[in-house]
Amino acid sequence: MAELATHKLFLLFACKHNDTENSGFVLYSFSDKLRFEFDKPFLHEKLFIGSQHGWLSVLDRHCEPSLLNPLTGESVSLPSFTTLSRIRPHHSANGDIVSYFCRKLCRPQSNFGDRAFFYCLGEVTFKKILISSNPSTSLSNFFAAALLGYNSNLVVAKPGASRWKFLQHQEEEWYMDIMFRQDGKLICLTNEGSIHEVELKDDNFVISEMTAPFLKQYIDRAYLAEDCAGRVLVIHREYDFTTRPKTCNVKVFGLINGNGKESKLERVKSLGGQAIFVGTNASISLTKQDIRGEIKADTIYFTDEWWEWDHDQDEDDVESNWLKNICAYNLMSNSIKPCCPDEHQLCSLPLPIWIHLSNPK
Repeated sequence: MAELATHKLFLLFACKHNDTENSGFVLYSFSDKLRFEFDKPFLHEKLFIGSQHGWLSVLDRHCEPSLLNPLTGESVSLPSFTTLSRIRPHHSANGDIVSYFCRKLCRPQSNFGDRAFFYCLGEVTFKKILISSNPSTSLSNFFAAALLGYNSNLVVAKPGASRWKFLQHQEEEWYMDIMFRQDGKLICLTNEGSIHEVELKDDNFVISEMTAPFLKQYIDRAYLAEDCAGRVLVIHREYDFTTRPKTCNVKVFGLINGNGKESKLERVKSLGGQAIFVGTNASISLTKQDIRGEIKADTIYFTDEWWEWDHDQDEDDVESNWLKNICAYNLMSNSIKPCCPDEHQLCSLPLPIWIHLSNPK
């Protein structure tokens, strides 16, 4: 672990399928092109749906969420999936959950390769969980925020709470991404391109609109990020689906404060020499001074998020070893290129996630 302490930013991915006894994980350091074998049994049969402050947000095979520190194995419980108002769990005689009902029956599976498991994930459960501060320093004083199901509903909770709290928004809107800013404020990006700010105070939650709707057409993926100067960025990622999902176009917008008037988004042509890493994780920004080795300035690094692609195909067409779309977009050259060796693009579930490791206590 001491060797890992000198390498802060990693791509964490599974090097073999999680349904085999010999499965393990790899931490890949982009700056130095170094690979660390990282076989942690407590990560097995977990799906990664967030990373922040050196912690992973994970789901187990019953879709139950928790936070895990991948260096120490420390865990923080979050309210049960079954406390969500629209979820009705069904139990076996010995008390185990065997299925959920949410408009249709979903059966959680122990095998991440089972497509029924992914139908359950996509239909009803958590897509992304982020936290407002580091649990290592404020174990009982942070919020968890999550996007839930196909409609990307927003739910929030504090550690020790008995259930998730659903935050109502307009029926025709859904959230594409969420982000806790450096000051701890939660902001959300809607499918129409507007940005909402959520004020979190104990049991009181107020949603306000920061910008008007911005999008006039559907975007495959969109991310919220915050650069090192505190500027909010919106990153659009478009795909070519001719064969497998491949990033074909990226646009970056910056939030311009209205100084008493309505704020707006404007196109960004440069990151000021910074590098930004986005995906299921909370966005990670590196200053010009922190960039070294193979990490490039004015570049956005993406993980692959189309984990459901294989599970949408016909059974005979599924390929277990196809190159994922882990890539980098450079704003200055307007170019998109793979950003890690092919051997690391052949990862299995759970799909990879950026993580900024925190030194263990």
